[in-house]
Amino acid sequence: MDNAFWSWSLKIYRTSSLEVRASWLLGVWMLFDVMRFIKFDAFNLCFVPLLLIPLVMYVHAMAHVGMARLVGGSADVTILSIINDRTSMQIPLNPAKQFTVAAAGPLVSFVLGLVSAFIAPLMLDPSGKTAPQLHFFMTPYPTGNTSDLGGFLFVTLEYFSHLNLFVFLANLFACAVFDGARMWRALLWPLVGLSRAIRGTVLLSYLCSALMLALSLYFIDWTMLFFGLMCLMVTIQEHRSIKLGFDPVLQIEFETTTTPRNQSWFSRWQQRRSVRAKEHQQREEDQEQLILDRLLVKVSEQGLPSLTAAERSSLQRISRKQKERQETGV
Repeated sequence: MDNAFWSWSLKIYRTSSLEVRASWLLGVWMLFDVMRFIKFDAFNLCFVPLLLIPLVMYVHAMAHVGMARLVGGSADVTILSIINDRTSMQIPLNPAKQFTVAAAGPLVSFVLGLVSAFIAPLMLDPSGKTAPQLHFFMTPYPTGNTSDLGGFLFVTLEYFSHLNLFVFLANLFACAVFDGARMWRALLWPLVGLSRAIRGTVLLSYLCSALMLALSLYFIDWTMLFFGLMCLMVTIQEHRSIKLGFDPVLQIEFETTTTPRNQSWFSRWQQRRSVRAKEHQQREEDQEQLILDRLLVKVSEQGLPSLTAAERSSLQRISRKQKERQETGV
């Protein structure tokens, strides 16, 4: 999936800090939806996918770019593609920041989808006899009267809502072509550690690919079949890379990354517990040494009979504990 054919993209614009490009796959998505509208005689809506699909993916990508910069990272290139973007980002190696950046795009898509779905019915004329509808699962198409302005705006907003909600749902999948790959890594990271989180997410990616392929057969949907096969191929490549110790999603050699945040919360709790135990033991030993020094000074100055029964007991107890430590090496 990384060869020149799959990765070809067209430059849209460039600023001093960001270059925006469009993948040829984005054009395929736009063309397919245009053909669906033509198939159902919605000729006046043919240009809608050409405008809204790039807009949806651009807003989605800019959410990632903006959040990456807010958390102290950077993003220099984003490629708008089918359902997701390929954005070159440098994000601090922190599970919370990784999740925040990855979730920013789907969250914006979700909000836009809900808002447009709420506004769309307001565009219809209550007295209209043939209200248009937008039927879709993976293949949206309009029916009804879309010649008047209200019907046109209704279908356009409904289609915009569908696109955003579809992008939101798809990007929850753990496959590396979606934002879910980074989100699931970040969610599992504090629980099981970075290495296990990466491997666990790859397993989830295989399951997601199998689910998409099964659904494509059940619904006889070629679009979902394409995504299922694409996710499966990407997951196989991702798995091969991870076997070599390199994570293509986080762009790190995770086997050699040893920061504390790469460990699970249980491992970190065990380490903190061990440190506290050692500190407690050291305080006890220091206190015992102070008592022992005081008793030895008293014996040296006044003799052993000067010790009280409690002091003799303390002396014997401390001496016995020190002897046990010397024998056990603790």
